[in-house]
Amino acid sequence: MMFLSKKKSLLIAAAMSVSFLAAPLTPGYAAEPAAQTYTQKDLNDEMIMAAAWMQNSAEYRELCYQAYNVALDQVVKAVAHHKKGDKPLAIVLDADETVLDNSAFEAGLIGTGNSYSSKTWKEWCDAGVARAMPGAAEYLQAVDKLGVEIFYASNRNVKDHLEGSMRNFKAIGFPQADRKHMIFKTDTSNKQVRFDQVMKDYDVVVFMGDNAGDLPIGTYHKGQEERNALVDQHKAEFGKRFIVFPNPTYGDWEPALKKDGKFGSYWGLTNEQKSEVRQKSLRTWRPVKTAQDPNTKPGNEQK
Repeated sequence: MMFLSKKKSLLIAAAMSVSFLAAPLTPGYAAEPAAQTYTQKDLNDEMIMAAAWMQNSAEYRELCYQAYNVALDQVVKAVAHHKKGDKPLAIVLDADETVLDNSAFEAGLIGTGNSYSSKTWKEWCDAGVARAMPGAAEYLQAVDKLGVEIFYASNRNVKDHLEGSMRNFKAIGFPQADRKHMIFKTDTSNKQVRFDQVMKDYDVVVFMGDNAGDLPIGTYHKGQEERNALVDQHKAEFGKRFIVFPNPTYGDWEPALKKDGKFGSYWGLTNEQKSEVRQKSLRTWRPVKTAQDPNTKPGNEQK
């Protein structure tokens, strides 16, 4: 009995050894979940409040009407004081988000992994379905009736976008929608060259746009601090010679958020990095009872 018990014990011990050696080696803790990738869809979804505000709010409409009313007042005054022998009068304005509502294109990106591209933008321009912003057609028609030239200084380019844009402009009642007055981009996005060409032959009453680059104040490819400083230098001209429209969905203000002195380097960032740049640009404050960041002292701003 002793022999059998010892033999049995040895067999059991051997079996346990083989079982242990055959078992896969596993760590003694649960593996951490893989880091979540911040997708183009995630980045697009950050735009939903801006697009919803532009398409639905009474306040956006109010700001559009206000801008066109102020601009028309300036044109009426200029016509009243215009004398024989003076240069002919003109206005110079951007198209997109200045008289032309492209918010449907921007909103169409939300909820998808699609992004802006020259191909998708050309499809949008060719479709010719952009709407006039509230009050835009009436304003432009009033300027036209006063005998003032209208120059659409858009960065839609001549080769890909002119024909579709011309059809769109005419369909929604924009006057002077022809090759002379639609001064679209040819070789540079810097509009100053086109501004200078118009000012050579015309007395420009107002410049209008949703981007600082739509005005002749020198902000082209400047960083955030320089852009803001140039705007401050010209503060007396806003509401007079310069008329600006709200556009929180896109513009040169976005790449300027990356403060590395290299305008445009923002576009080389990943989606997650772009989101981080946006968030870090914000001044924040949190109430004491709802402060969630242990590194933040409640009641203080973060710079």
